[in-house]
Amino acid sequence: MSPVRRTSPARRGSSVRPAAAGLGALGALLLAACGGAEAPPAAAPDPEPSRPNIVLISMDTTRADALSCYADANHWGLAVPADARPAPATPVLDALAARGVRFQWALSHAPTTLSSHTSMLSGRDPHRHAVVRNGYPVPADVPLVTERLATEGGYDTLAVIGSSALEQKMQLDRGFRRYLDPGPQPAGGMLMLPADEVTRRALAAVDARQEAAPAGSPEAAAPAADGADPLFLFVHYYDPHMPWRFAPDRVRQRFVPADYSGPVDGSMQGVGWLTAARKAGKLRYGDARAARGHYLAEVAWVDEQIGALLAGLDARGVLDDALVIVTSDHGEVLDESAVHPYSHGPEASLVALHVPLIMAGMGSRFAALPTGRVVGRPVRLMDLASTILSATGLGAVFGDGTALQPVWSGADTRPLDHSFAEATKPMKSEATTAWNNLPMERSVVVTGPSGPAMLVARPLRGGQTSLHQLAPGAPAFAGPAAQAQPLVQRMIGLLRQWDQNAPAFRPAEYDAETEAALRQLGYLD
Repeated sequence: MSPVRRTSPARRGSSVRPAAAGLGALGALLLAACGGAEAPPAAAPDPEPSRPNIVLISMDTTRADALSCYADANHWGLAVPADARPAPATPVLDALAARGVRFQWALSHAPTTLSSHTSMLSGRDPHRHAVVRNGYPVPADVPLVTERLATEGGYDTLAVIGSSALEQKMQLDRGFRRYLDPGPQPAGGMLMLPADEVTRRALAAVDARQEAAPAGSPEAAAPAADGADPLFLFVHYYDPHMPWRFAPDRVRQRFVPADYSGPVDGSMQGVGWLTAARKAGKLRYGDARAARGHYLAEVAWVDEQIGALLAGLDARGVLDDALVIVTSDHGEVLDESAVHPYSHGPEASLVALHVPLIMAGMGSRFAALPTGRVVGRPVRLMDLASTILSATGLGAVFGDGTALQPVWSGADTRPLDHSFAEATKPMKSEATTAWNNLPMERSVVVTGPSGPAMLVARPLRGGQTSLHQLAPGAPAFAGPAAQAQPLVQRMIGLLRQWDQNAPAFRPAEYDAETEAALRQLGYLD
């Protein structure tokens, strides 16, 4: 089907005023004064206000400093001269940030794909939505913002998913008319779609909005949509998640030195070698740099595909009136840690939780959105649901989050109250008589006397805690002891209160197919 450009934002069933009514009250009086024998027809009521399109793009496992527009928040390689570090290159997202708002310190609540995406769409952290980690379906009693958009906002809701980690049976699909996951998983593995295929599927889904799904297709039960309905489009790119093998050679060669001949090739075997070398204290800089290059190549490849997606949406009129949001579910620990290198799941540290968050408005409705604004106040992924709802005019609060419009406009100058996060591994240490993740590493971010600070608590290391600044490299807190001690006690108290309100133990529910897939990618110990 050829792309159909929306020419009117009018909602289905809305009324249109006659041309004479456009003259307004003064125009009606002039008609009567000119000797009209009959009074002008009464003006029809104003049409129902149209709602903007919302495009939410998630880049899996993408730490903030993997984007070049976050160069001022780089955590990696600080001991290496700047000109020797592999540099990220994300021109599409840099341009998007330049025309919109970039949040310097956006924080995830869990270093796990399903839990974090549930926070995005529910407005709740893990202790409120009870998704332990990947493989635990979203509970039926946890509302998702997509349900509200579909039922109250008249939105056509589409999702295109790049990995089986968010497959339909994980029940994040509630409220979506079409939820296109990668399909049946291969034996003993997890199906991942390359970024160009995700882009192709997303644009095809937009083109097919007014068509019923083909008989026999996974989404065959989905009815056709009205092409004039506002659109909520969720697109999930998985490529930055290891293995780092999807980026084309033309992209990879920009990041990995041509003369590198070591064991790091982006495969899971290569990642295993990196992990062992770092834990043994034998990792060489050249190998670490190659690993970073492979990772940055995947992020650059997704950046290129986001550009193709946005261009395609623009050609189809979707961006005539839209809010575009780009973020990630969690970061990635590279060689920063000698305990959990090249992983995500075991740490609630800043590099595991610091994610990009960029918002840009398209069309006159979002003319008030600042251009090139950088918000330094920490924000949370669970704030996204309220922000999306507020942008649609359906309310300002969803779940426990806070709409970010007042933050970027300067109307809300309050410091961040708190942001909680918890690790989801090692599974061998999980609780069996209380919330599964209680023994895992956890952290809380608050605004202290010297600015935003993160307290990391490690129950598995004898209850050890450390206090860090929200700054490149997460340096240890250097404030006066008199200030630090009350701050630490306050943060420990917040974590204890959070844990006291954690849900009960939740047994695993995944089937053999899902278990094999999760194990293949290291999600299970």
